[in-house]
Amino acid sequence: MNGPSACRMSGLKILVAGGSIGGLATAVALKAQGHYVTVYEQALTPDTLGAGITIFPNSLRALDALGIDTNQIKSVRIKRLIRTSIEVDGSANTVGDEIEEKDWPWYQTTYRDLFVSLWEAAHDSSRPGPRIDVVSSKSVISIDPVKAMVYFSDGTQAVGDAIIGADGVHSVCRSFVPGGSFPRFRIKRHVFRALIPRERLAKDPRTIKFIEKEGDAYCYIYQERSLLITPASNGENCCIKFLYEDRMAFKNLSKDWRDPSSKLKLLRLADGLPEECMALFEKISDRDLQDQPIWDMDPLTTFRSNRMVLMGDAAHPMPPYCGQRIAMALEDALALGVLLETATPASEVDERLMLYSATRKTRAVAVQKTMRGLSESDMRNFATEFEAYSFHNYILGHDELEHMAQALRVWKKQRCLTQGSSESLEPRQQRPAQVWKECDEDKKKKAPQPMSPSPKKWWSIGRQGSKTWSRVFSSAETPRSVATTS
Repeated sequence: MNGPSACRMSGLKILVAGGSIGGLATAVALKAQGHYVTVYEQALTPDTLGAGITIFPNSLRALDALGIDTNQIKSVRIKRLIRTSIEVDGSANTVGDEIEEKDWPWYQTTYRDLFVSLWEAAHDSSRPGPRIDVVSSKSVISIDPVKAMVYFSDGTQAVGDAIIGADGVHSVCRSFVPGGSFPRFRIKRHVFRALIPRERLAKDPRTIKFIEKEGDAYCYIYQERSLLITPASNGENCCIKFLYEDRMAFKNLSKDWRDPSSKLKLLRLADGLPEECMALFEKISDRDLQDQPIWDMDPLTTFRSNRMVLMGDAAHPMPPYCGQRIAMALEDALALGVLLETATPASEVDERLMLYSATRKTRAVAVQKTMRGLSESDMRNFATEFEAYSFHNYILGHDELEHMAQALRVWKKQRCLTQGSSESLEPRQQRPAQVWKECDEDKKKKAPQPMSPSPKKWWSIGRQGSKTWSRVFSSAETPRSVATTS
C-alpha cells in the first residue's frame, strides 16, 4: 500500500500522528473497520512511564467497545473511599464512604497497564482487519491537510486518505487547523504522581493500612492540597496523586512531565499531613516520582482542517481529573471508528471528519470546562459545589458508540435527501463482533437517555475558594479572553 489510491477498494489509508493511548485506541478502532493504519511515534521505543488512571463508566464503555476489559488493564475496583479532612490546628475528621458498583463504578489502573493492553490489541493478528504499522522515531514537523500529507523531521513524508492528529498537548498538528494557534496555558494547580510497589508498604506498620483491605482508597484534604491513594495493577501497586497550588509556576513554564522531580519539594509541600502520609512519600523512588504541570487551553473553534482531525489532548487539553482526560481520548477514538466505517469512500472523508468535529466538540468542550478545578476528592464531598447528578448523567452516562452512530444516521439521511438519492440507509453497518458489539435497539429505546446538566451547573463546577481557573500570567481571578492572553 504505497498511496491512498491503492487501498480505496478495500479500506482507507489512515495516518495517525502520535502513538500514545489516544493514537493506539484510534488505530484499533479503525483497524476493526478494515482500514490500513500507520501510527507515527516520535519516541524510539514505547514510553510506558506514567502513574494512576481513573476509569469511570464512559471509559469502561469505550474500552469494552474496543474489546478490552478490566482484567486486561489489571484494574482494581474502588469499593470504599476513606476521606480525612485536616484543619489548620491539626484536628482531623475521617469519613468512610461505600461505593456501590451499580451506582458509581470506579476502577483504577495505571498508564502502563492501559498502554500495554492497547499495544497488544493493536498488534493482535487474531483481530479482524489489516495489520497496524507502528513507525518509531518519526517526528512530525508539518502537515498538508488538503492532500493528507505528513512531513517528518528526517526529510521523509507520507500520504494517506486522512490524518489523525493524536500528538498530545504540545501538538504540532493543532497549528494546522483554523484557530489552532490558541495559546495553551498552565494553571497554578500542579500534581505529584507516583507508583509505589505493594511490598514497600507492607514492611512499614505506618503504611500497611493502605494495602490491608482490597478496594480501599484514601483521600486526605489539607487547605488547598489533596492526596489521593488508590490501588492498581491487581493490587501490586499503589497510585499516589498529590494536588497542590504552585505559586512558582511562572518560573517553570518550560518544565515537562518527564523532567526529574524533587522529593524534597514534595515533602515540604506535604507538611501538615499525617505521619502515615509522610511515610508513604518516603517510599517513592526518585525515578518514579513525577511533578506534572497541568496544561489547559481555551476550546478550539474546530477540530478539523480538510482531511485532518485532532483527537485527545491535541484537540482538547484538560486537567487530568476523574480520568476524563483519558476518557475523552477513548471516546474520540470510538467516534472516528464509527464515522470512518467499513467501505467509506475516500470522497466522503472530508464531510465525515467535519461531522466528527462538530459532534465531538460540543461534548469535549463541556467536559473540558467541567474538569477545571475538579478532582476525585470533590466528587463525594458534599461541602463543595459539585453537582453529582449532572456529572453522573451527562459526563459518566455518555455512550459515544451509540451517540456517534445516531449522528451518522442523521447525516446519511440528510445527505441522501440533499442528493435526491433513493439509496437505502438500512441495514446498519455490521461491525466485527469481536470488537464492535451490536446495540440492543429495543433496550436503547426503553432506557432513559442521559440528561445534560444546565450550563450554569456544568460550566461552574469547581472547588470553593480555589484559584485553579487563574492563569499564570493573569492578575484576575478568572481567565482572560484569548485575544488578551499573552
